[in-house]
Amino acid sequence: MSSKLLNRFLMLDHVADERFREHGRRSTSTAAIVGVLTLFVLLEYRLLVEHRISWDLILVIYAMGITKIVLMLWYRFSN
Repeated sequence: MSSKLLNRFLMLDHVADERFREHGRRSTSTAAIVGVLTLFVLLEYRLLVEHRISWDLILVIYAMGITKIVLMLWYRFSN
């Protein structure tokens, strides 16, 4: 299903323009950065106060970082 057909079906071409999509992209990016910083603070708290290593939080931070790098490379070389 093409993007134009999907926009017409959902009536997004009348409701959303480029500014709306740009605000959505920026807010998603900002939310991801805040999420990573929150994970890092929680990881540091558990490491410094509780004296334990949270491997699950470390894996989530690595997964987010790897996803970001892979998508940056994908967009760079596909466009």
